[in-house]
Amino acid sequence: MDIDYHKAGELISQASNILLVSHRKPDGDTLGACLAIYHYVKAMGKQATLACIDTPSKRFDFMPGVDEYHKTFSLKDFDLVVVCDAGDSAMTNFHEIYPNFLSNAVPILNIDHHVSNDHFGKWNVVEATAASATIIVYKILKAIGVNITPAMAICLMGGIYNDTGAFMHANTNPEVFYIAADLMSTGIDASRISAAMFRTKPVTQLRLWGRVLERMKINDKNVLSAVLTQDDIRSCGARADETGGVIDLMSSVSGADLAMLVTEDGKGFIKGSFRTRRDDIDVEKIAKNFGGGGHKKASGFRMPGKLVQETVWKIIPDEGGVGKYVG
Repeated sequence: MDIDYHKAGELISQASNILLVSHRKPDGDTLGACLAIYHYVKAMGKQATLACIDTPSKRFDFMPGVDEYHKTFSLKDFDLVVVCDAGDSAMTNFHEIYPNFLSNAVPILNIDHHVSNDHFGKWNVVEATAASATIIVYKILKAIGVNITPAMAICLMGGIYNDTGAFMHANTNPEVFYIAADLMSTGIDASRISAAMFRTKPVTQLRLWGRVLERMKINDKNVLSAVLTQDDIRSCGARADETGGVIDLMSSVSGADLAMLVTEDGKGFIKGSFRTRRDDIDVEKIAKNFGGGGHKKASGFRMPGKLVQETVWKIIPDEGGVGKYVG
């Protein structure tokens, strides 16, 4: 059932004990959305638990409460589950551990902005035109008259920074600037966010990015691509999640119509990320071929498997190339 912002806010306000769920490999948007709700619920004196299958990166330590995430829980303890920024029902991975998780036996409020969302909640606030899930959470909180505190604001702003690339992506519209200005009025220091998310990187991550840049190839269809195996990641002394952000750097290469990074996550899965700056290419269609999804200009997938360096050339067939995803 699709519902409006006010109804979603009422569901959150009326619940006694909420489970707030972020998707696997959590980014700033899923964390910021859940944490903003968490601070609101706790301020009302009610119970809330944050859950994610993976531990949030240290780069998000500027978000108050990010160290409160749990990997396990007892579903029966809650009367509402809120899932933020999960592009489809499989993205939390909790259904693999708790078979009843997606049954809506404990009702799910699904808050998201991906076209690929399969509306898995009992209630769904899915707005594909929104720049981020944190934008939607902001609207929900405002719809029920919540006074946005600095703790909520810095979490929401972190999510906006994440999904707009610090206001550089094409989804940075007037609404984004209006909401960002309102969040800034709470007195938060936005420079803390940009420093943590975009200007602080460990040596291992830069070494890994260097490996990606070294491996990049561009074919006659103007597809720029790179592959990283677990051996590559280990040789840099890095973690698989330290590739985060390099795909956006790849997409800035002159002459590349589409950028693609394919990596191994060390857990028996292959992860693919796609980016394009062109309006007539839809990378979400490509990601769907591999069970993934996302947005028209930024999408990805995750599937079981192991990589060899030649794998990347089989992702997009030569016949038609990028052309089949244009228009």
